[in-house]
Parts: sequence; C-alpha cells; structure tokens
Amino acid sequence: MGGEFLRVEEDADLASLAAVECDATHAIYRLDGAADLFVGDFGQFAAADGSADKDKDKDKKKDVDEPATVAIWSARDAEVMPKQKLNAKNDRQKNILCAWRFENGQFVALGKDLDEEVVPFRHQRSAYAANWSPYAMERSIGRPAADVYFVDLATGNRTKIQDRLSDDYYLEASPAGRYLLYFHDNHFWTVNTATHAIVNITKTVPAAFADLEADYTIKQKPAFGFAGWTKDDASIILYDKFDLWQVSPDGSHATRLTDGAKEQVRHRYVKLNPREEFIDGDKPMYLSLFGIWTKKSGYARLQPTASGKWSEEHLLWLEKNVDRLGKAKDADVFEYVVQTFTESPNAFVVGPDLKDPKQVTKTNAFQSNYAWGHEELIDYKNSHGERLQGALYYPAGYDPAKKYPMVVYMYEKLSDGLHQYSSPSERNYYNAGAITSRGYFLLEPDIIFRPRDPGVSVVDCVTSAVKRVIEMNVIDPKKVGVMGHSWGGFDSVYLATHTTDFFAAAVAGAPITDLISNYGNHHWSSGIAETDHIETGQQRMEVPLYEDLQAYIRNSAVFGVQNMTTPLLIEVGDSDGTVFFHQGVELYNIARRAKKNVVLLEYAGEDHGLRKKPNQIDYERRIFAWFGHYLKDEPAASWITNGESFLDRERELKKLKAGEGKD
Repeated sequence: MGGEFLRVEEDADLASLAAVECDATHAIYRLDGAADLFVGDFGQFAAADGSADKDKDKDKKKDVDEPATVAIWSARDAEVMPKQKLNAKNDRQKNILCAWRFENGQFVALGKDLDEEVVPFRHQRSAYAANWSPYAMERSIGRPAADVYFVDLATGNRTKIQDRLSDDYYLEASPAGRYLLYFHDNHFWTVNTATHAIVNITKTVPAAFADLEADYTIKQKPAFGFAGWTKDDASIILYDKFDLWQVSPDGSHATRLTDGAKEQVRHRYVKLNPREEFIDGDKPMYLSLFGIWTKKSGYARLQPTASGKWSEEHLLWLEKNVDRLGKAKDADVFEYVVQTFTESPNAFVVGPDLKDPKQVTKTNAFQSNYAWGHEELIDYKNSHGERLQGALYYPAGYDPAKKYPMVVYMYEKLSDGLHQYSSPSERNYYNAGAITSRGYFLLEPDIIFRPRDPGVSVVDCVTSAVKRVIEMNVIDPKKVGVMGHSWGGFDSVYLATHTTDFFAAAVAGAPITDLISNYGNHHWSSGIAETDHIETGQQRMEVPLYEDLQAYIRNSAVFGVQNMTTPLLIEVGDSDGTVFFHQGVELYNIARRAKKNVVLLEYAGEDHGLRKKPNQIDYERRIFAWFGHYLKDEPAASWITNGESFLDRERELKKLKAGEGKD
C-alpha cells in the first residue's frame, strides 16, 4: 500500500482489521477494540505476541494500586477538613489522663474521650473535666459549650456540675484546690470540691460582672475577669467594669475595694511577681488605672488596714500612657514606662510609692531636631445617640492658618491608643508618625457594631467622627481619605462603595468585600470555616446568610459598586491564609467592569500581612503616592493612571536587579 495511511470504506469490516501492513515499518490496528484506526510502528506491532499487552497490564495495575488523593468532607464533620489537617499532628498525640496508685497498683482512666480536658485539683483527690464532645458541632460554628464534671481520682466516677457551660474560658481551680470557679448566665459560680455545693457568688452583688455593652453576637457576653484568689482560697477578687470586688467563695459577703465607677476610671490588679499563686492580703496591692473617657493612666496602691479593710491611694495619674509596672525580685525598686504621641517611650525607676521617678532611658533623643505632631481626643455621637470618641493626630509643624487633608484609619475601637508613640517607618505601612510627618491629619475613630449591620455601622460611626473634625475647621472636607487592613479593610471598601462624594480616596489592605462569597470560605490559617467568624466574630452577622440574605447583601461592598465614586486602592497577598485574596480580586473585577477607579496590588508569596521588606516599603510608598495624588493634588504616578503591564514590570525588575549587581 506504500503509504502511512489506509483508506477504509464505510461498510468495511473493522473487526477484521486487527493489523494491516502499510509498508515495511508501519501498520494499522485497532486499540482495545475501539472503532478508530491508528498508525503504529510495525516492529511494535510485530511484538504483539503478548509482550505489549503485558506492558499495558502493568501500567493498568500501577494505576489501580496507586491510591486516590481524595479527602472526604462530610457535613457530619465536627471539625472541617482544613482544620483537621492543621490539627493532625496534635490529634495523633491526643491522650486520656489516667491515675496510677502506687500503693495498690490500681490504674484508673479519668478521661472518657479525647475531646475533653481533665485537670486535677491541687491537694485534693479529685479533678474536674470539661467535655465539649456533645457540642462539637456548635463549637465549630462559634457557639462554645461544655459539660463540666467532678472526677474521683480513685475510681474515675463522675458527678456532673454544669450542663452546657457556654464560656469555659473562666473555668479555673482555686490555688488550694478547694473550689472550682466558672462563669455562667452573667455570674460567677463556685463549686466546693469537698461537698460539691454549687453557689452563685455574685447573685446579690450590686454590680455587673459581664460586659453587657459588648457588641458580641453570642448569648453569653464576656466577663470582665478576675484578679485572683487570696491566701487559702479565703476569697476571690473579681472585676466589674471599673472596680475590684472581694467576694467570699460561698457568696456570703462581697466588698467593693475601689471606687472607680465614680470617676469612670478602670482599676485592674498588677501581678508584680509572675510566680505568685495567690494575692497576699497582708501586703499592698498595686493597681493600674485608666480613664475610659479621659485616656489618662497611672497606678494606685491598696493598703490593708488594721480593721481588715483596704485603703486606696493614687500614686501616679498622668495625661499620658503609663504602663509596664515591674518590681525588682529582691528589693523595693519599681519601674514603669511613660509615652505619648510626642514622647518616645522611656523607663523610670522609683520606690514603692512611685514618687520622685528617675528617668533611666532617653530613646529617640534626636526627635527634637524634627517637626512633630500632637494628639487630641475628640467626642462625637452616632445616629443612635451613643457616645463615641476618636484619637486625632495633628500634622507635623501644624499651621492653624492652613486647612489640611486627613486620613482616617479604622479598626473597631481605637481611641484608647491616643497616647501611643509612633516612630515613622517605611516598613510599618499604616504608621501614624509617617502619616502626620507627611502633612496629614490622622483620625482613628471608635466604631460600635450593631448585629447584622457591620457595614452600616461603619458608615454611621466613621462619617459622624469625620463631621466632628470638619466642625473643628482644621481640615479640608473635600480631602479626606480612609484606610484600613483586614477588618479595617472591610471598613474601607464599604465606605468607598457606600458613601457618595464623601471620601476623596480609599486604601484597603486584605479586605473582606463580599459577606456572601466569604461565608462559604475558610480561614485557611486556622482551618475554621468562615461561618463561625462571620456569625459570631467581627462581622457580627448573628445568623447564617440563608436566614437574612438581605443583611448580607446590604453589608457587602461589592453590592454598592454601582454607586462608587471614591478612588480605591486594594492590597492583597496571594498566599493570604486569613482573608482569601480572591475577596480583593472579586471587588476589583466588579469595579473594573463598572468602569470605576480601582487599582489592585497583588504581592506574590505574601500572607495576611506583608513580611518581606521590599514589599513593605513598596506598599507604603504606593499608599502615599495614592493619597498624595487624591488628597494633595500631587502629580499621579503612571501606575495610578495607566497601570503597569506584566512585561513592563518584568523589564523594570530586570533593570533593578542589573543595577544591584553593579554595586
């Protein structure tokens, strides 16, 4: 037939064409009974005495023997598969606590399953167990719960203490082992380890020990916490919003030790000895002080008196940030650190009364050679009449005759950081000192989030704060930009898409942009499903999306793109394990389709925060180029107006690398 091809008529009997010689080296044959015809090497075909089939059989067997790489994700999984993978090492090492009695060789298992914690009491023959396996699925969606038991070390027998404890964070044994303390239904409870008597010890105390003002969406609001137990478990020192209470473990009496509520000053115990097991009532007790509305801070001392009561003495109280009180191990020598936005942190050494401090450090002494800004506390109200505050930082070398642009940085409540020092740095790309040194006002407002309306809450609180600063007549109201990262990035993109002509520019790092698409995603770094984070975490959506879809829509930036007037710069790391970087890509694509002014910066190999120095510096410079153009009318960099193609960037990098090689 002379060629490499064979013509076969339509009515030919293909089954008879097992092999037909075309020329000296080629043959036509059917493969595995298929109707198609193939040209193959004749030498191979000639070896069809079985060896070729054997080779094929080996390949098939290899495919069959090699297991599939499938992972089975079941709706019944109490832990989602990504979390199982991250926890695999620890899960392989899970164990059950047992007691081995040397005198009789008895070996008793104290644990019932691997999903519980068993902790023996000190100086007692019992333990407590917190078993969360009945509520494992609820825990996985942000509703923690556990059943709590007493466990007899001799027999392993159990006595249930509490069903469905909703917050096991405050489940703790007393130092002498006489009591178990837990927080439930907004109260502290104790269980006597000897009698198993359970007492609500705060039932009659005229104070709230749960933070009822917290905007958490779970049933149990968080407790303010406690300082610790006194000697021999005689009493426990609890916190309300402002004060310390000494409460007996049987609930028979309670005494308020401080008077912080009167002046709205928060008092908290300072543990000067990290090895201390209990609070010694025979020695002075040092307390930190913080004015929740004034932002003043300092320290007080509680002195025991002959009558058995305590006397409070304020030792240090400044319009500054005062913290990190410490004591020498073997001497009555104390140290603390003081800072403000204008004063670099410095350490002071003092005696027990904290008087006549001696400054022992002088950090950033060269700062006096530079212009610097200063801080101011502002008050404002949102549309619900709730009192809020913001930290306002003035630009370096402030001139009252000028009107300045302003950048708003957001992340929940920030005003408590009013007196934090900020040293300008190119690597800290949201740096307050760097912002003010470039001639901007910086505002860090407080945001109160209402359930199922995080985005709406951001607009309400942030615009109210900005309007307050506008009233001060120090900024140009048409030159205000917003900026934030992660949850602050959510704030920024939502403001950019849901306020018209209010903000002149926005920057959002690693933002959540779509609560609907993100609801079905994972927090890949921790392995948890975002259903947990969105309903009970920062998003505060309270219910799943299928129960209130409209709330998810109205609080997602992507659904406001059609009305977007604010130029938006988005930053993402393509290896972000906290907020999947497609959240930023999603908003970019939708805004691009709507012909809006949006630029996305994608940093290769970076996670939720930029780790590599060149990327940190690059992002910081681009932020100021962005704000410089839109808030200061500086000429726009080419990447802002025209972008930069992949090939152009590639050529630019080659030039930069070539230049580095010459140095």
